[in-house]
Amino acid sequence: MSSASYSTGQKQTLYVRALFDSDAYHDPGLPGRGLAFSYGDILHVVNASDEDWWQARRVEGGVDSREFGIIASKSRVERRERARLKQVKFSNNQYVAHEDLYNKRRRKKNLIFSRRFPFYKSKERLNDSTEDMYNSMPTTNNHNNESSISNNVILSYETVVQKELLYTRPLVILGPFKDRINDDLMAEYPHKFGSCVPHTTREPRENEVDGQDYHFVSSREKMEQDIHNHFFIEAVQYNENLYGTSVQSVKDVASQRKHCVLDVSGSAIKRLQLAGIWPIAVFIKPPSPRWLMEINKRLVEEQARKIYDRTLKQEQEFGEYFTAVVQAQTLDELYNEIKGVIKDQSGPFMWVPLEEASSATTTTPPTTTNGDGATNGDS
Repeated sequence: MSSASYSTGQKQTLYVRALFDSDAYHDPGLPGRGLAFSYGDILHVVNASDEDWWQARRVEGGVDSREFGIIASKSRVERRERARLKQVKFSNNQYVAHEDLYNKRRRKKNLIFSRRFPFYKSKERLNDSTEDMYNSMPTTNNHNNESSISNNVILSYETVVQKELLYTRPLVILGPFKDRINDDLMAEYPHKFGSCVPHTTREPRENEVDGQDYHFVSSREKMEQDIHNHFFIEAVQYNENLYGTSVQSVKDVASQRKHCVLDVSGSAIKRLQLAGIWPIAVFIKPPSPRWLMEINKRLVEEQARKIYDRTLKQEQEFGEYFTAVVQAQTLDELYNEIKGVIKDQSGPFMWVPLEEASSATTTTPPTTTNGDGATNGDS
């Protein structure tokens, strides 16, 4: 996000998407009536001339709401968050438990793909536990020093513009229990949700149909070239074979006026945006490890803590790309919350980042990884 988008002047106005929650009373320095908002809300900033405080209205249903109030400016939010990070004290146990993981992931900072196959058939899937979706998730080092704090992504606001929705947006759900939600959506609304056909370099098995079960690619070299040419939003190597989700396969589902439900990593959200496709990206944020244990009775405390910690790191890594962050007490409530987000984000207009709206023409070639996380190919 460019800081130039936020240069202030007399009565400057802009539209922003909030990347955090505000209860309107959190900041003791608030000079007037505050405006409450949640992550993902669109705000019409009607006066951004002050360095610390902006005047804004929420945008609801594509139009400004009547409610008017004061919100902290981008610079104030980021200053406050950096000050908070300086005060954060991680326990020795927490740091030691993750130190080796941080070092290893820094060495593998180019690994941007999930090890799980995009819509790989259930009988062939890897371990389907909640924890698996984090196996190759990039993380940032949170050493409690000035350098690391300044390098952290501070989620505040992003400038957005409204665009007419000309296609059915794909759906990416991240966080615990996403598989359950994905399956329920496609089972309950088969006319609204569908899965794309992945590509693979492996040989077809008996009764498998090309273009229906998989797109069987004639050679590894061809698929590697297609990956290099940005035709895929995500790719993985498993048992010497490549598997991938192509941009075109997502568009094929959209052409049927269905939401393409994608089982991909957070990095794929950005790749879709760069390809000119803005998915509905929903992040399931667990309130606590205890909540995870209440939902999944098979989890023990240590497992729940690991999932919780990794989820928070996933939020830190990809939070700026989320359309909405949802929480609920039960799975049923969570399911209904996500359905509400999808309904609200299904048109006829959508808000997209200003920079992405003007530069969504090229992508960076994805890195393919094998089952143990090693990087392959020259992409």
